[in-house]
Amino acid sequence: MINLLKKLLLSRQTEYLMINSQLKILEVSNGLKKFAESPELAIPGEDIQSSFPELIGSEKILEEVINGKREIFEYEGLARSSENKSPLYINLSIIADFNSDLSEKNLVVLVEDVTQKMLMQQQLIQSANESNLLLSALTASQDYINKIITYMADVLLVTTSSGVIKTINHAAEILFDYQKEELVGQEISMIIPQEKLLHKARQKHLLLQGKVSQDVELICQNKSGEKIIVEFSCSVIQTDVAGVENFVYIGRDITERKKEEEEIRQALEQERDLREVRGRFFSMVTHEFGNPLNTVLLSSQLLRSYESQITEAEKNQYLLYIEESTAEMLELLEDVRFIGKADAGKLKYKPAPIDLIKVSSHIVNSIKVTASNKHIINFTVNKKNSTKSKSKSDNNEVQFFLMDEKLIRHILNNLLSNAIKYSPTGGEVDFQLTLGEQKGIFSIKDEGMGIPVENQEKLFESFYRASNVGKIPGTGLGLSIVKQCVELHSGKIDFSSEVGKGTTFIVEIPLEKVSSN
Repeated sequence: MINLLKKLLLSRQTEYLMINSQLKILEVSNGLKKFAESPELAIPGEDIQSSFPELIGSEKILEEVINGKREIFEYEGLARSSENKSPLYINLSIIADFNSDLSEKNLVVLVEDVTQKMLMQQQLIQSANESNLLLSALTASQDYINKIITYMADVLLVTTSSGVIKTINHAAEILFDYQKEELVGQEISMIIPQEKLLHKARQKHLLLQGKVSQDVELICQNKSGEKIIVEFSCSVIQTDVAGVENFVYIGRDITERKKEEEEIRQALEQERDLREVRGRFFSMVTHEFGNPLNTVLLSSQLLRSYESQITEAEKNQYLLYIEESTAEMLELLEDVRFIGKADAGKLKYKPAPIDLIKVSSHIVNSIKVTASNKHIINFTVNKKNSTKSKSKSDNNEVQFFLMDEKLIRHILNNLLSNAIKYSPTGGEVDFQLTLGEQKGIFSIKDEGMGIPVENQEKLFESFYRASNVGKIPGTGLGLSIVKQCVELHSGKIDFSSEVGKGTTFIVEIPLEKVSSN
């Protein structure tokens, strides 16, 4: 049970302990100590009540759990002090380890970080006190708040390549209202009528060639025919038989979440401006790590399980998958942190002398490395001098300008990356840097898909994406970040675009030339 528990908790903010009937700690997960009242006592051999004093006096209840008289014991909303003094809230869930091979039964203590959920609840309650107009809406949303802070287990299905169910977990039995014996041996279409998922699953062989599985929301049905919206991700695993693969589906019931998201969105539209909308959805964005985490997990499993059977080149490729997925998660976190600092007024403009031409050239070369061979990036520099008598040597002299290099890199990286990303069929990207006496101009033009007219007004808003981007990945934060960086330089940004013909972004930033010394 513990091995399965470790795998299922990898993508969740949950740690665990295992204790015996005398409440002595037998085993702890790596990140558990940060949730303990006394971290130094959260080690094997110590009494769990020393590190989690909230359990003092609950011995009889724990005895009922370990003897099967009580299914679970939960302790919700415990407060802790984190290292940086910010609030930290946890839930405790205690269940019996029924699959233990030992003669003595043990208990598994799940410790879940619910800080985001508690803070969201507090924000909603505060908003209700501030506005009588939202009071009725927030009262109706109380059920939503309670569900958000309640632990939800993921559904697990394993099928053959033809879609025959081989096994399911307990969460799947509860969600679909079937016993395991009723589903094993049946087609997956029995609970997922849509063929879309199975079609996608068959394509997961591409995962081994560098493709990452994508989450898909599907309408499923339980035994009584009730419709359920489930968000699934899928991975391919090799069986013991060479050349035969199984498919592992991990799903989460998001039916209520969809309804509640709509309720919150309507309430926010009535009483909140865009900045408050961003703050509400930050916690949602930071949880979108399912795909890269699945890739890391699958790659590491393949490396561990088939180390002697795969070539060195394949090993390097799996390691590359892990590195790329990790970089993807770090990039998303960096974007969210950047927007958070900007909205909180903590993003600072820190100018220093930089060689703008050199910085721009370096960014272009970096983008070229990651771009496909279908794209061509042309970089040109124009220097406009007011004095015609300037010599050629003066024109080629290195010029330093007082600017924030980190913010400039954000601007150029996002605009050039977007030019490549939204030109899926390839083409030329023209980047022209014009240095005048008083201002510098970045002009980046692509031959991509363009931006529909109806989407252009909100293009610089956080989390907003054009309606024609399809399945091209993105968070909708890039252009918002660019705008923040430009404004910190007291500059301005504009663009022109036509669907099917491309887009041109123009950034103007005041220049303050400084001595090269």
